[in-house]
Amino acid sequence: MKLFQKDELKNLWPFYLEYFLASSLFFMPAFIVVYFSNLGLSAFQMGILLAVWPLSSLLFEIPTGAFADLYGRKASVLLGYFLEALVMLSLFFWKDFKLMLLSFVALGLATTFSSGSKDAWIVDMINKKNKKMIHGFFNKMQFFINIGLIFSGILGAFLVKYYGISIIWIAAFSSYILSIILLYLFTKEDYLRKKTKILESLSKLKNQIKQAISYSYQHHVLFYLIFAGMVAALSLNLQGNIAWIPLLVSLGMKEYHFGYLWSAMALVMAISPILAVKFLRKEKERNFIIIGLILWAIVNIGILLAYNLNIALIVLFLGLLFYFAKSPSEEVYFHRFIPSKMRATVGSIKNMMLSIAVIIILPVEGWLVDNVGAKYTILSSVLLMIPAIILYSKIREKEK
Repeated sequence: MKLFQKDELKNLWPFYLEYFLASSLFFMPAFIVVYFSNLGLSAFQMGILLAVWPLSSLLFEIPTGAFADLYGRKASVLLGYFLEALVMLSLFFWKDFKLMLLSFVALGLATTFSSGSKDAWIVDMINKKNKKMIHGFFNKMQFFINIGLIFSGILGAFLVKYYGISIIWIAAFSSYILSIILLYLFTKEDYLRKKTKILESLSKLKNQIKQAISYSYQHHVLFYLIFAGMVAALSLNLQGNIAWIPLLVSLGMKEYHFGYLWSAMALVMAISPILAVKFLRKEKERNFIIIGLILWAIVNIGILLAYNLNIALIVLFLGLLFYFAKSPSEEVYFHRFIPSKMRATVGSIKNMMLSIAVIIILPVEGWLVDNVGAKYTILSSVLLMIPAIILYSKIREKEK
């Protein structure tokens, strides 16, 4: 079996290379909480900064989407990457909380220029060249990103150890600049500017969203599935980096070791769905999701016994393994109940709900870490997972 189809590398190699190189240099998330802690920020302030990023993206998603329709997807992606690069550079110099808050607002805005436009650009190009490449592309895209993330932690550990933790911003800046060079020089876009009426487009979008929300609300399975997923996301993010990293530091983990941890986490999250597929049975997705979340909850109760670094890491890795094992079954289950014409919009609503969950919970996580400690913040996430499990258990497919 061929790894690449005919003309696939000829047309898509710049994107594959860009995904790998960009993710290899983007190890900033592995060290960002340690960096903020070194600046003296409270966990609550960290939560505010990290929540502002997706909040800003949510607010600017539609207006920036209009830019791509008017000037082309390639132009939108390159502009987004350029703005993101400037934000990363600003964070290298700015140490004040208010200035950093401004940078994260700008980062959310910049992200919206590239997020949806890049996939749309690639899909349009593939459809013109060879539609058969589309499924293979997304699989390989995720493969190159995951390999890049695994490598990035090792690289990050080396650079932070020898050049200091501020290097995370220079590496992230370089990641975006490298992407701009690759995509500008080696990719094309056959774009014809459309004669679009913005108000008319927004009106159509508004109607489509109304229909999708109404359909999701009235559909028994989708209603519970979307809200169960949102509560599960709240639970998972309640024990995010803001809680885990201070706990691991208190147990003796060195600053640069978080690069190795980032690589190990990326590896676990990459193999978890692959292993899960071997145990997944057709039309048993709901039960598989519930079992995975119950095991996740049981494992995380073990945080009470984490009096040394090794036990804490076992809890962390097993938790990731069980939680992300549900990804394939949840995607299959979700899309089984959506008509093709509503698939993109209902999917966007689901993603928006997940984003709202993250925005809400990050400041809460920070407040809890400041007031009850990292270990009990992680434990409290188990309590929040119970409603998610109950919501999943209430799904009755025969009522679909």
